[in-house]
Parts: sequence; structure tokens; C-alpha cells
Amino acid sequence: MSRPMREIIQYVLIASALSILIYYLPNYYMLEKITADHSAALLNWIGISAKSWTRDGRAFVNEFEIERMCTGIQVTAVFAGLLVPFPKISWKRKLAGIGSVAVLVYLANIGRIALEVVLLYKGILPWYLAHYPTGLILGVFSVAFLVIALDYFIPEFGDYAMRAMDSVLPKRSTSPN
Repeated sequence: MSRPMREIIQYVLIASALSILIYYLPNYYMLEKITADHSAALLNWIGISAKSWTRDGRAFVNEFEIERMCTGIQVTAVFAGLLVPFPKISWKRKLAGIGSVAVLVYLANIGRIALEVVLLYKGILPWYLAHYPTGLILGVFSVAFLVIALDYFIPEFGDYAMRAMDSVLPKRSTSPN
């Protein structure tokens, strides 16, 4: 196995392990509660009556439970997992990148939760359409935006990803047949 391939495998293993640890180890009850509080505040601000509440270590906005997945922590965990083991980037830039992603993802999720509740309460979509497909579509666009922003602010990330892909994928001929 070539040295670049070993480095890629090592990076992927470390990034995956960190992402999994960040996502699964902590108890995110406080983040869930704060997400519920801010979602309810946004809904009230736009004219939809909402109340955040907790019971048995679970957070709610009206009748909707705010779970770990609702906080966007999985996206932040993946970005942290990708940035922390990244070679040749200062810790200051890594922490700024992770912090920026965390704040943007958090705000996007507050907006997403409010949008889904509005779509349901206004009778525009039933919950099964307002929640899953809408959340998935918004999530895909948010992650795409964050990847572009990450590449803009930390271009070494995109450069490394492209070099890794070039070393893994077979070379295609560019000459005409």
C-alpha cells in the first residue's frame, strides 16, 4: 500500500472516530432544550403561538419533541471530525471553522424547525411531508453551502480532498481516441 493511501486511510479513520465520539458520547439535553426555547421564540416572533417545555429529560416545542438530530449536532460533529485531524492547519483556524459551522447549523435548524411547524399549522403540508422531506432538502442544501464555505475559508481542505480523490481513483485518459 502506498504512503498517500495509508495517510488517507488514517485520516478517514480518525475523522470518522472523532465524528462518532462527538455525536454519540455527550448528552445533548441542554442543546435540545435551548433549541426548543429558540425555536419557540422564533415561532412566537413570526406570529405562531409556541411554548417550549421539558419532561423526563426531553425537550419539546408545542407537541413536537426536539431530539439530538433536530439540533444539527450531527453536521457539526462531522465537520469537527474532518477538521480536527487535518494536517497543517492551525488550531485557531480549525476552532474558528468548527465554531462558525456550529453557529450556522444551529441557526439553520432553528429556522427549519419553525418552517416545518408553520407549514403544518397553516395547513400547507401534513407533518410527514413538512418534517422529513422538507428537513432533508434543507439539510442537503445547508451542508452543500457549508462545504463551499469551508473550502473558501480553509482552501487546504478542498485541495486535500481533491488530491486524495486523485490518488484513489484511476486516471482517465484525456487524449482523443
